[in-house]
Amino acid sequence: MVKREIQRLTLTYLGRSYDCSAPASVYSVLKAAGEGVDALTDTAVFTAEIGADAVVLAAKYIYVSLSALKAEAELFLNGYPVGATDGRLASYNCHITDRISKGLNKLEIKFAAGVKAYDAGIFEPIRVNRFNNAIIDKVSINQIHQDGAVTIGINLDLLGNTENVRAVATLVSSTGQIYYGGLTRGKGGITLRDPLYWCPKGFGVQNLYRLTVNLYGENEVEDTVEMRIGLRTAAVNQGSSSVVVNGLEILPMGATYYADRCPNFAMYNRKIEALVTSAAMSNYNCILIPSDAPTPSERFYELCDVHGIMVIEEMKDTSKKTLHSLGRRAHHACLVSVDFLGGTSEDATAINAVAPDLAVALWDELPEYTAQPSLPADRTLESVIPEDERNLFSYSMEKICSAEYIRSMLVSVAERYPYPQSTSDFAYASGLSSAGKVGKSVWEARMSESSKRAIFGTLGDEIACASPSAVDASARWKPLQYHSMKNFAPLAVKATADGCTVTFTVSNTRRNDFIGTLEYRIVDASNVTIYKASEPCEVAAFTTRAVLTKDFAECLNGHLRDYYLEYSIKEGASYPSVDTLLFVPEKHFKFKKPNIRTEVIGSDRRFSITISADCFVKDLELSFEGIDAVFSENYVDLTSSSPIKISISLIGGLETAFHLGRALRLRSVYDIKCK
Repeated sequence: MVKREIQRLTLTYLGRSYDCSAPASVYSVLKAAGEGVDALTDTAVFTAEIGADAVVLAAKYIYVSLSALKAEAELFLNGYPVGATDGRLASYNCHITDRISKGLNKLEIKFAAGVKAYDAGIFEPIRVNRFNNAIIDKVSINQIHQDGAVTIGINLDLLGNTENVRAVATLVSSTGQIYYGGLTRGKGGITLRDPLYWCPKGFGVQNLYRLTVNLYGENEVEDTVEMRIGLRTAAVNQGSSSVVVNGLEILPMGATYYADRCPNFAMYNRKIEALVTSAAMSNYNCILIPSDAPTPSERFYELCDVHGIMVIEEMKDTSKKTLHSLGRRAHHACLVSVDFLGGTSEDATAINAVAPDLAVALWDELPEYTAQPSLPADRTLESVIPEDERNLFSYSMEKICSAEYIRSMLVSVAERYPYPQSTSDFAYASGLSSAGKVGKSVWEARMSESSKRAIFGTLGDEIACASPSAVDASARWKPLQYHSMKNFAPLAVKATADGCTVTFTVSNTRRNDFIGTLEYRIVDASNVTIYKASEPCEVAAFTTRAVLTKDFAECLNGHLRDYYLEYSIKEGASYPSVDTLLFVPEKHFKFKKPNIRTEVIGSDRRFSITISADCFVKDLELSFEGIDAVFSENYVDLTSSSPIKISISLIGGLETAFHLGRALRLRSVYDIKCK
């Protein structure tokens, strides 16, 4: 087989032509030309030239292969229609043997009016494949788990003449073990007696195997396909919100995800990597793809495989196109389940026919996930809002904030926080309000047996805007993303108050029991301990339960605005979960002016900051002026004069500890209350 890639293209739209190269969309090409369009008002045509000489025409089969199309398109060669795709297929192969002629051939890919300009485009180079026997169109796998062994069934969909070809599959484990299997007429299998399993994050190792399939003709390799697969089982209990993977019932914890329609192709994969990596750093074990969301790229699934993040996809139909698209990505270990709306057992059977290793949950009504909007990070706001319009009701601000979101943020902030005197402070307060509402929802889910998932919407933004996201459009973490580290921690404690009565709940989603101590104390705003105690605490694996209810009325009498509760769980010498609880909203608590001491040390990209204060500090925000960074903790509470140490990961650029210290910016609830 001979493969040739074509990148040079010409876009024709509204009577004008533009030279471009793949990847390209109508939006990106027109934007580069100083023009703009959101949706096509006329047909847009991408044209490529395919050269053919006697050697090319001597091939028995010639195909054009298109990948990653996002919208419906029609294909024409030398003016003749040769195919069409709905944009939902991971790869589309068009047979052109009978239409190609000697010399230059004109391939046209036409997008109709009404298609989004982001989606109308060629996102990977066009490939022209010529061969004499066959090539691989798709590799499908299924797993049979029995008596501790796994048999991997392999099925090839081939293009061309399948009579004179043979195939060999090679499987290489993460530890270097090699397994072989011959495929007869494109079908065969490999049995592993000592399988290494892929496990979701927090439940084991993410073992992946490299599967290589070589297709042989009479004398040589005709085609090769490589992919990474993981061995695991997946099931659901109908009516339950959990997913059963490798026999373990797991509560999905994470966010919904809408893939970007990004016009900046150089940034596209980097942003996917930033979002999935951010999810893994904040203890997500799941990302949910809503039914109305664009299908994520192959890179998204590869990263979820590596990080152990389960993917659940919502579906509403079992059309041939939908099932074909699902089958193309079903080999990914991370894709564990489909939520099907209004389906029947026949729909589940149809799904499992193309994706036999997926669990299918049938829903009469798809779950709704908590969403509370907040503004993006300060630096992102500054990049889109002119300085003289940085107020919540300005023209520029209202372009990135819907009236509904403005209203929701105002109400949410007013419930808990003092009136912010600046847009920057409002962004800070709205972020904390969003984190608080989502955190409450997460804990309700963790304490519920089956009624809710610990999922919120959404992970990231496509453009700079007010939204319920945890990461803004510039991949900067909002308070919700930092709070998710605690909300989704495998072992965590949460205190809730009803007046002066506090209930302590411990959630243990680990595979081992928790045996330790619950410690708590009532503290005043100067961090002077009023009362403290501890209780032995044991919580079984995969269990969430209330471990103690305590009435603090005696020591809180008359001091609800002066005292707060600090609590933690101790395991051995470590404190896996520490938090604080106010008995009144933050706007009513009598904070004292803190004297905060900081020291930044380190070099290159490895830095840390040591912080201490002489009184209670609530939700201390760390940031650097002009520098992007991710902290091991942020929006922290300082509850004693003992310093805490936080690691710093810089995003781009090299800095010194001195310059980071000079650029450090601090803000807490006290600062917005006392301005």
